[in-house]
Formats: sequence, structure tokens, C-alpha cells
Amino acid sequence: MEVPRLVDHDQRRAELGEAAVRVILRDGLAGVTVRGVAAEAGWSTGSLRHYFRNQYELQAYVVQATTDALRRRVLPRVQRPRTRGSLVEQIADIVEEMLPLDAERREEYALWSAVVEWERRHPPEGGSETWSDQRALYRQCVAAVRGHEPVREPGRVALPHADAQVELWAAILHTFVDGLASQIVNTPGEVSAETAARLLRSLLEAVPRARSAEAG
Repeated sequence: MEVPRLVDHDQRRAELGEAAVRVILRDGLAGVTVRGVAAEAGWSTGSLRHYFRNQYELQAYVVQATTDALRRRVLPRVQRPRTRGSLVEQIADIVEEMLPLDAERREEYALWSAVVEWERRHPPEGGSETWSDQRALYRQCVAAVRGHEPVREPGRVALPHADAQVELWAAILHTFVDGLASQIVNTPGEVSAETAARLLRSLLEAVPRARSAEAG
């Protein structure tokens, strides 16, 4: 008697997520179809429909898997200790992880763009996770430039800072980085990596220091 082969459904869904990420990098979110992902994964469309009934379910899963993948890729780089150079230089080094300055970060920008496209079509009820993650990062960066101690409690990172100037400049930095990233990708002949680095540092230097930080 033949023993039925056990199927690890979580593993298979993970494989599908990886295949879908490859499709996004090649064809964008529009390429994430049942047929397209099945072909990339080497599955039949019937097998894929066992996991996802339609394209909406598939894309929703892929967007969440992509969001998780971006966190796994970016967070370790962002959280790496930095001790060399001035405070502004250290903060700029962190923020540059969000800019498409090399092949790896250009891939991440393409994935992030697919998530943004999905959220534009299907606004999340609780708001954008990727937007919230980015704003929390910029809030921490601006707070550091202004001389505040970092927020270490995970539940407080996404909350508005008590310093109104931190909130204002976090919004400015967020908008600036999004625009700069778009220019790097869409007009690379006009905005080089060196230009991007210089502009970023100029903006961070313009962040007003808190009085206590200035006194120190």
C-alpha cells in the first residue's frame, strides 16, 4: 500500500511567495496572476487554485509576503550599529538604506512600489504597514538628530513623538526620501548617488537641534 505523501502547506505557500516576488521584479504587480505565478513556480494553475481561489487572494497574499520580505531584508541593515563619523553621517547612513543606490536596494524599491500600487487600489483598513514602518524609522532618525534618546519599546515606535519638531521633520524627511528615491530610479542621469548623498546630508543638517542638545 502506498503511503500518501505529506504536503507542507506553509512551505508550499512560502515557495509561491518567492516565485511571486521574482514575477514582481520582472513584470511588476500586473504580472502576479494565477497563471503567471504558477508558471514561475513550476506548478499547474489547478494546483495554485488549491491555495488561492482568484487573483485578488493571490495578490493580497503576495503583497503581505513582500512586506514581510522587505522587513527581513532592510531591518538588519538599518539596525546595524554605527559609530564612525558625525551623528548626521551616522543617521544619513541609516536613511540611505531606503534609497535605491545599488542593485539590492533597487530591487527593494521595485518591491516597495508593488506594495504601494496594491495599497492604492485596495486601501488597508488599518493604514499602510510600509508607510508606518518608514515613518517610524524617520521619526527615530530625526529624534536622534535633535538629541533625544531612542524609543526602545516596540509599541511606542509607531506613535507620534512628544516633540512636535520631530513629527514635522520626520514628515519632511519621509517626503524627501520618497521623492529622492523616485528621481534616482526615474531620472538616474540627473540624480547620481553622490548628489543624493549630499542632498540627504544637507537636509539632516537643517534639522533644528533641541535646546538641550545645543547646550550640550
